[in-house]
Amino acid sequence: MTNTHQTGHQTGFYSHNGAMCADNVALSDIAENYGTPCYVYSASVIRKQYKALENALKHALPKNNKPLLCYACKANSNIAILKLLKDLGSGLEIVSQGELVRSIKAGFNGNTIISTSFGKNASEIRACLKAGILQFNVEASDEMEMINTIARELGKKAQIAFRLNPDISGGGHNKISTGRKEDKFGNSAEDVLALYKLATQDMHNLNPVGLSMHIGSQVSQAETFKPGFEKLSEMTKTLRAQGFKVTHMDIGGGFPIIYNNETLLDFDDYAGWVRDIIAPLGVQIQMEPGRYMVGNAGILLSRVEYIKTTPSRKFMVLDAGMNDLIRPALYDSYHAIKPIKENSSPTQTYDIVGPICESGDIFAKNRECSNVTSGDIVALMSAGAYGFSMASNYNSSPLPVEIMVDGDNVAVINKAQTIEEMMERETIPDWL
Repeated sequence: MTNTHQTGHQTGFYSHNGAMCADNVALSDIAENYGTPCYVYSASVIRKQYKALENALKHALPKNNKPLLCYACKANSNIAILKLLKDLGSGLEIVSQGELVRSIKAGFNGNTIISTSFGKNASEIRACLKAGILQFNVEASDEMEMINTIARELGKKAQIAFRLNPDISGGGHNKISTGRKEDKFGNSAEDVLALYKLATQDMHNLNPVGLSMHIGSQVSQAETFKPGFEKLSEMTKTLRAQGFKVTHMDIGGGFPIIYNNETLLDFDDYAGWVRDIIAPLGVQIQMEPGRYMVGNAGILLSRVEYIKTTPSRKFMVLDAGMNDLIRPALYDSYHAIKPIKENSSPTQTYDIVGPICESGDIFAKNRECSNVTSGDIVALMSAGAYGFSMASNYNSSPLPVEIMVDGDNVAVINKAQTIEEMMERETIPDWL
């Protein structure tokens, strides 16, 4: 579909003559044409995010040491978004066999894919080896042994790196901090050294090439990365001193986006730490930006079903619920919520909730918002990451439609699920 609503050729999400738009398209047109709940993504914002990171690294690092930006597709794995990033030059970080299948369908070559999944199973490992992925980031000795066994069965040699746990807290919430010693991710320095020795000496279908690290998400201060980078450098020197090769270094991601006036990462400062600490090691640098690429590139449109007023509260009841966007219920996360059409009436204080039969189905409490009435459309902002990818059929709710906008162009990139489609895999045994 090509939309004829011209808005001055801006990009991203903005207000034009009192109406919110995505690129050159009015969101009211999208809601009318495709219904709600509805995820809307701006391709132009994704391009802008990718280029900003790529350019900061390009300016800071030597020309012969261009990092491989491996988009962490768990943030949003729609194949249209994967294809857009592939065309920009991105690699991919996957955490499941399903994401591998998506990546191949989107056109990625195996040699640009890194598997970082925790608890890799045999089917996933076998599929990754057949696809010829660049690297497995190894979490545990049993996992390493399984990769070696399956690689031997297939007559292949698997390239592996070991995830180092630096015991550093990073991230905007306890549940998205992944680099502390009590977290399930990564290995201690002592364990990495032991695993490196075991893989090199006893596992002939493995090719140990390096290290990886990821300390968390929504890390806003460049200095937070420095001690982790220093531990990677120390570990590299220790390994090389014992005769082991270290040629690859996955330094993770965790870059923040704006949900509610957060401080964004200074990429020049960040790139400076990469230049000063990682680049001198002479390794191929890999990175895993996920939320950063897509978070602010997506919104969730929802219709106001009605306003419920009680003696103590005023509830704005939406047709979207925690099944569509679980982050507020799961992480107590903030999403700005705006009517897509401006009005001059006084603001109201609402609890903004969904239709799910759970007290936790709340997007916001005591939120000041423009006055709305039944039928109005609101946008839940910054929903491009961990929105649709974490959606569910809870309460037998069908999954929402996903739309991509690029300038004047609008396309359905994932049609709305029907109730019949939701149930088509279910059967009643004939003995019931």
